[in-house]
Amino acid sequence: MIRVAARSILIQQGPMTGSDLVRTMGLDPKRHKGTVHAVLVDLETQRSIGATRNDKTGKRDLWFSIAPRKRDRLMAAIVG
Repeated sequence: MIRVAARSILIQQGPMTGSDLVRTMGLDPKRHKGTVHAVLVDLETQRSIGATRNDKTGKRDLWFSIAPRKRDRLMAAIVG
């Protein structure tokens, strides 16, 4: 469910930080950021989403959806 929710939010609302994404999902970043981050990294590996990286630290700054297909947009509309 986290996978669908995260991808749907990124499709609907555009790029955002991991903490902002967790808050948008209605979760506490202090408690759930690590779990959601692991899901985002998995989605990034599958090339469903991408992330910009900080030049100095190499950490991911903004998460974004990569070319969502029609069915992805439909799912985002249903979930959102």
